[in-house]
Amino acid sequence: MKKSILITLLILILALSLTACKKDIEEPTEPVTSGPVVEESVEEADKDEKEMIMNEFNALIEMKKDPEEVISYINDNIKKLSTLEADRMVDDLEILLEKNIEDLTNLIFATDKDNELMAIAGAEVFFPEEKISEIKNEELKKEIQKAFNNMYKLINLEGEFYPIVDYSKLLDYNKNISEEWKEYLEIRAMDSEKRPFSDGAINISFEELAERILKTERHLNTYIEGPRQDVLLNLYKNKLSAYMKGLPNTPIVNNNKLLDEVLESYEKISTNEGYITAHTIYQYLQAIKANKLIVNNSVLSKADELITEAVRMLTEYK
Repeated sequence: MKKSILITLLILILALSLTACKKDIEEPTEPVTSGPVVEESVEEADKDEKEMIMNEFNALIEMKKDPEEVISYINDNIKKLSTLEADRMVDDLEILLEKNIEDLTNLIFATDKDNELMAIAGAEVFFPEEKISEIKNEELKKEIQKAFNNMYKLINLEGEFYPIVDYSKLLDYNKNISEEWKEYLEIRAMDSEKRPFSDGAINISFEELAERILKTERHLNTYIEGPRQDVLLNLYKNKLSAYMKGLPNTPIVNNNKLLDEVLESYEKISTNEGYITAHTIYQYLQAIKANKLIVNNSVLSKADELITEAVRMLTEYK
């Protein structure tokens, strides 16, 4: 039960839930870096070849093939396609990787009977790929290496390592995909590289959190028909809520008075013209100042109202 709950919490915190729309390997002697191989430019395929490539790719997706096979096929063919087809491939790959997380989690837990992963790297936020060689259980070692090869990484949550999508590896496709998808993957990679929240705490500075919020808003307003609008709106709302209200282990107040560093961050972000976020924080700041910098239940209720309005504006004013 605990593991099931943690999986759900992980997906919510990282906003990694996507709307469903759509070989065994020899053990390496050294950790293998996954992702596309950078090669010389390849001539774009003609219309018929592109259609054949996409038909074969769609068949792999429909058969719910292991990510390893899909990644291998993408790496062999994405350079021959236009950005339109390449975007489709990355879109479907991300969905496949997300859908596979629960099965992969269960497989790792079932294989790691002696809790080797925590024994090796329990003090780390992420399991270091270079420490895979220290795993003694050969079956576990093979599965963990395969997970890394398949664009996952392992994150430490409450005494267990859970797989998440490693968006920094998906960024290897940047040369082949559209600007929209590049920016989307960059937003996701920021969080997969340095998670903003964990265990009821904010892990990054308020300034960095504000920058991530603004970057997400920019993308939402630039690509208003984007395929990941709902995902990014979720990310935006979660981050804005933490920024305005704090988290249990990262309060924004001391003795109910707003912290100086938070006040400074609010003052700075509110000067960004043209942003819904900036206008939201400006209004919030006025309410806090009117209350002599005391953040009580009345002020927090105002925060909830402003957050709801910001999300509504981002959703409706398209």
